[in-house]
Amino acid sequence: MSDGGIDRRFVERQRQRLLQLKEELERIQSGVEEDQRERREEGDFTQHDRGDQSQYLFSRSMDATLGEQVDRRLEEVNRALQKIEEGSYGVCDDTGERIPRGRLEAVPEAVRTLEAQQRYERERRPPA
Repeated sequence: MSDGGIDRRFVERQRQRLLQLKEELERIQSGVEEDQRERREEGDFTQHDRGDQSQYLFSRSMDATLGEQVDRRLEEVNRALQKIEEGSYGVCDDTGERIPRGRLEAVPEAVRTLEAQQRYERERRPPA
């Protein structure tokens, strides 16, 4: 896998970065889950004023959004680690094209070329 400047040493460095990123994301995920548990344990907010209720709902919404983003990124990190094990790291899942080294350096969990990622995100986006 020396094509495009992606050699074994580069892949090993990326694997280490991905493992560190995975650990960090799992810590964040655990914190979000703990925050959600604590909010559930706080009890009934119907007895509080509108400001408290609004803050509670806002916090729950933010936790849910953050949790979804962390979950999605963790999936991408795990997929990139799987690709390293398969020997296909640096190859786009959708097109089979090489992912540029610069993209992998910036986003080690990238499993698609930039163009394929943009297409993937457009297709996932709900209609307006």
